[in-house]
Parts: sequence; structure tokens; C-alpha cells
Amino acid sequence: MKYITIFHANLNYAYLTPDRYEFVIRQSYEMLLDTMAERFPTVPFVFEASGYTIEQMAQHTPDVLDKLKAAIANGTCEFMGSPYAHPMLPNFPEEDGLWTLRFSNEVYDKHLGMQPTSFWNPECGWRHYVPRMVAAAGYANMIGDFEAYSRSLGPDGKPQRPEVYAVEHSDTPAFYRFGFAYDLPGDEKAIHFPFDNVPPLGRGDLRVFLRTDRIAQYGVRYFMGMDGYTLENYLGLIRTYSAQQPGEPEGALIVFADDAEYVGTNGWFRLKYQNQPDRVFEPTPESRQKLIDLVTGCLMIGSFTTFADACATLPPLPEPIRFDDDSAWHGARASTWASTPMARLLRPWQDLVREKVVAATDLNDETHRRAWYHLTNSYNSDGQWPPTLPDAPHIVHPFNYEYCFENLREAESLVGGIDHDRLSTDPIATLTEILSPQQALILRKAEQRLQTDDATQRAAAQEAKALIARAQVVDSLNGVSHGVLTPEEYTWRAEATVEARRLVDGIQIEAAATTK
Repeated sequence: MKYITIFHANLNYAYLTPDRYEFVIRQSYEMLLDTMAERFPTVPFVFEASGYTIEQMAQHTPDVLDKLKAAIANGTCEFMGSPYAHPMLPNFPEEDGLWTLRFSNEVYDKHLGMQPTSFWNPECGWRHYVPRMVAAAGYANMIGDFEAYSRSLGPDGKPQRPEVYAVEHSDTPAFYRFGFAYDLPGDEKAIHFPFDNVPPLGRGDLRVFLRTDRIAQYGVRYFMGMDGYTLENYLGLIRTYSAQQPGEPEGALIVFADDAEYVGTNGWFRLKYQNQPDRVFEPTPESRQKLIDLVTGCLMIGSFTTFADACATLPPLPEPIRFDDDSAWHGARASTWASTPMARLLRPWQDLVREKVVAATDLNDETHRRAWYHLTNSYNSDGQWPPTLPDAPHIVHPFNYEYCFENLREAESLVGGIDHDRLSTDPIATLTEILSPQQALILRKAEQRLQTDDATQRAAAQEAKALIARAQVVDSLNGVSHGVLTPEEYTWRAEATVEARRLVDGIQIEAAATTK
């Protein structure tokens, strides 16, 4: 069996601020490149990055970008492309998606001197036009998600994989659905060979190769050192899914396809699994050895290849592959990213700006292009993420929201403004929806601490209550917001809420099992 590793690098990551870019680049991306060059100089791997990420690497760490270029040049690294500012492609019109792909291609040509042939589709989000825009942008190959495929309907309206669909499909919206009720055989062809019949395209216009969370999520947890997710168990899982039927040609298997930041830093791990929201993107020095052990272990079973080589050289499966519109990886729906409070606040404004961009006839080509650039940047998914849920009362990071806001404001300026009276959005309601769940939990804990005998705790609790009280005052927004929430108005309230949370020594943000 041939193995594929794909490291998805995204500096547009939620809660990742520019002052930490160089740290993440060096701790994760440079460590990956150095480790592969030093320990496995002939082993192929895949590194993917958005146009935004490559530009930030060029600005902050040109020496690391040179290492990436060297790995591409010597043939060990396949560079995989993606949209410029990491939008969820299914949530916006096809034309918009094609623009953001073009902006990335311009960056790749400028800084890498090449155009990638393989495409990383953010969150594996799907709508029927996604493959069409990917092919139109010059890509020959695209990653897909096995779980989304196996839980989707075919052209006849019947499940493509009825045996999986019957036990794993659900109409209930969820962000994570990792419960694999179907015991997938190790010789599953759909994770070993590409598909080249991808409607609405013709056969051979685009090849799709599938990752599976059955392996990829295990890889993330292995690098994070979660209880039970050992190298031995990881390699055992890879062996299981390396099985092939007698007489079948050798296939390939994606053994890692997730955030590169989880190889070198802890990304969101402590937030999601240890209820420590202020501890994100910390160094994980053990990652280098874990990477070495993983590659070494796989080499004892088989060999490595690139995504493009697997797509180009392995015999494609004959049947067409479809995904339900609105599907995404992890058992989620693409519209989950479009239904967060910030996304619902921004979308009507984005639509009005887009209306003017599309209709503009008096703009020169460069101004028109810049308007599309800033508009599509405002679609960045992590600037409107994560959702605020009853059992996970997250708040959007001020920097990430500001990125979307400022790009949208610039796009509006370039097209001469919009009529804000047409906006019916309510920034005060959005503020309340995002901040009040955490604030309520903080106030509850502060009241408890006011009943203790510890004077220090009582003083901190009083300060926390005062911060929340100030943050809940919205008089400055009444009658002057014009349907938008400025970063200035959001940032100080969000930061006050975070400081109040610290003063009471934290609250329950998100709980998740840490075992298999």
C-alpha cells in the first residue's frame, strides 16, 4: 500500500493572531519541512496552504518559504492549493468561489513559481457547483470526505452506500459526528482509489480521492497525545485499512489529512478537550518525534506517494461519485458555518456589496478586481467561527472578526458604498447572542465566589461582575449601528468578557471525551 500525508496549513485559523504567525510557521511548518528533509529526504509528502498563508510566510519567514520551495523543486513535496482566505465554498455563489481560487493562484505563481494541480476543499464542504469551479481554476485533483460520500444519495435519489447510510446518516444538524456505526472493511476501495466521474463534470475532468475521519481524526489525536491514541494503535489502524482484495492493483491510503498546526502546536486541543480556552497554539515539542515514528512505521508497511501521483496513476473507480448539497466533513453541514451569529450578521451586508460589485460598470479593471478580492476575503470562515451553542458557549475572536469586517468595509468603499437602510440586521442582538451565554456562566460563578471566605476571590468576583456589567451596556449602538457591528464595539466587550472569565478562574466552555 502507498501512503499519503497531507498537512493543511492555515494562518486564517480562529484565535490565531498575527503576533503568533511566525511562532506557528516555525514551530509547525518549518519543523515539518526540516524533519522530512533531514530524516526522510526521499519520502514524498503533501503540504497545502492558502494564498493568504503563503503571503504571510513570505512576509514573516521568507527563509521558511525558501525551504518549502526547495522541497517542491526536488520533488519530495507536492504543494496543494486552496482558496485564498479559507472560505466555505458551498456557502457563497460559484462566481465568488472562482475569484478566491484565482487570487490564490496568483500568489502561488508569484511566490512559488508554480500552479498546483491538487486542491484542498476547506472542510470538504459541498454544493453541486464546487467541482466545476475547482476544474475551472485549473485543478485536476481534489480531496473529498469518505463519510460525506457514504452518507449521501446517488443520482437516483437512493443512498450510494446503503449499508453505511442506514446506520450513519442523520437529518439532525451537528458539527461533529464521529460515531462510526458501520464496521468499514479494511479493503474498502473508495479510500484506496480515485474517482474520475464527478458530476456535473465529464468523466476525467477532475479526480477525487477520499480521506476518512476513521484515520485522519485518529492522527490528530495521536499527535495530541490523547489517552489510548498510541503509535502502535495508529499503525494497527493503518494496517487494517491497507487490506486489498486478491488480484487488485496496489492502492493508496491517506493516513493524515488535517491541520498542520496540530503537528508542532496544540492548536485548539486544550480548548476543545481540556476546557482551557486561553491555551491555544502552544508548542508541542514531542511532535517531531511523533512524526518521525509515524513515517518510519508506515515505511515498514509500505511506501509513500503524493496525492497527485495517486490520482494520476491509480485506476479510477468506475461509478460516479456524488455528495449531498450542504455536506461537509466530520458529519457536519456546510451551512453550519453560514449560520453562526457573526455569519448571519455579515451576510446581508456582503450580499448588498456583492450586488454592487456584480452590477458595477464604471469601475476600472483593477478596482473591480480589488473589490472582488476584499469581498471574498470577508467570507473567511474562521472570522465568523466558532458557533455559540448551549453546550459550547464560544465567542468569536476579535481579530478574526475584524479581518472579515475590514475586508468587507474596503469592498464597499471600492464600489461607492451601499444603502445601509436596506439592512435589517441587529448588532445588539448579535452581541447578546455571542457574549451573553459566557457572561451568564461567569456571573453565576462570581456569585458563588462572593459567598466564600477568601477575600481575594471575593474581590476578583466583584471585578468580574463590574466588567460584565460594563460590557452589557449597549447604549453606544442604539440608532447609530446602521446594521453593522464595528470591531471596536465588539472587541472591548469580548475582551472584557474574557478577562472576567479569567478572574473567576474559568468556566465550562466545551467538554469532550478524551478517550477512544
